[in-house]
Amino acid sequence: MIRVLSLIKPIVLLLCLTAVAEGYGQSEVLRPVDTGRHSLGIFTGSTALFGIDYVRAVGPKTWLRSCFSYMDFNVRDWETNFNRYEQYASINLSVRNSSLNLLVDHLIFPKLNLRLVTGVGLFFMNDFSGSIKLRDPLKINDIYFEPDELGYVYGGLRYNLKFNPYFGVALGRLVHPNRRLTVSLDMGTFYKGAPEIFINGTALIRNNEHNAEILTNNMSGYRWFPVFNLRFGYSIDPKDNP
Repeated sequence: MIRVLSLIKPIVLLLCLTAVAEGYGQSEVLRPVDTGRHSLGIFTGSTALFGIDYVRAVGPKTWLRSCFSYMDFNVRDWETNFNRYEQYASINLSVRNSSLNLLVDHLIFPKLNLRLVTGVGLFFMNDFSGSIKLRDPLKINDIYFEPDELGYVYGGLRYNLKFNPYFGVALGRLVHPNRRLTVSLDMGTFYKGAPEIFINGTALIRNNEHNAEILTNNMSGYRWFPVFNLRFGYSIDPKDNP
């Protein structure tokens, strides 16, 4: 129930942005280029397990995109030795990176269908966390320690900026005046600011929190999050319907 409620707010906000975009588009009715220039799309990639968007032309070569990106998942009890160690580890991961984005696309090379994209994303959680512990007993000086005796390390990475600027380019059409379906590829980056690292442990490997400040300083340069998303669009009112 909580997960369902957490999705309602972003969708309501998306609908509000869609209404604003629609209103802006209607104020430009005197421009013939607007005819057949809005669509709905779905996309997936590095910032979205699943995303939806609405696109509306606001000029001869400019479009406004309002998007909701859903990136919220867990990985539990993933066992690996990283292809190099004798011991196997059991890993849990959690990703909370869903966002609501408002983007402006401007066509810069019509022959290539290449667009410059700028905008901003509102990220609701913006963090990545996990834990790791050994799967099997570990022998130290002829003494075997069970995984629960050794304990586990847990921690994560969070970005404190809620609003993240976006810069990128895109290939392909967002909309088409004569066809229903379009395909495009977004390549860019969100600026998230310096990450904050948190870390600790249990049992014999507890008291690791003093390493959090060191790791935060070491990762202060990792402020950009890459974006590679594939989008499929459906034109709502093309001029012709082949």
